[in-house]
Amino acid sequence: MGPREPPEPSQDLVSGGETTFVEGLGEGDADAPVAGRTIGRYVVLSTLGAGAMGVVVSAYDRDLDRRVAIKLLRPDLWGGTEADVLQREARAMARVSHPNVVQVYDAGADHGQLFLAMEYVDGLTLRGWLQETPRTVSDILSVAQQAGKGLAAAHSAGLIHRDLFLASVPLRTD
Repeated sequence: MGPREPPEPSQDLVSGGETTFVEGLGEGDADAPVAGRTIGRYVVLSTLGAGAMGVVVSAYDRDLDRRVAIKLLRPDLWGGTEADVLQREARAMARVSHPNVVQVYDAGADHGQLFLAMEYVDGLTLRGWLQETPRTVSDILSVAQQAGKGLAAAHSAGLIHRDLFLASVPLRTD
């Protein structure tokens, strides 16, 4: 029995597509990941965001019938040996099992584009949550504590997260 259709994409989106690349992230001339294109076994649904390390897209895993987040890594940050480093780091990340750490499902290269496939978490980014409404000091400390617990779990597995920071946020005084 083959994989079922994902709840959101149409049949055309799931069955078609070609490999996509992000300008500055790999070969090809695409300006951004395009819905319906593929990265390995994954069908791109939408772009979630971009940062210093690359672009993150929402995608559908055709083999396991689930939505995932895929980070496409910027090639100027890696050379020939980084694919091996990526595989080692992905193995270490996959060993981390903690409620405050997303699961890593897959790591690889598709047409020279390095990627990580991870658990998709529906919701706001930390920045979005902070900007949504003024937060109490207690609310922010609670979230920071949860993030800290996730970081401690990652550190216990030998991983170091290099780009975590908190922006200035409006605080409620009540």
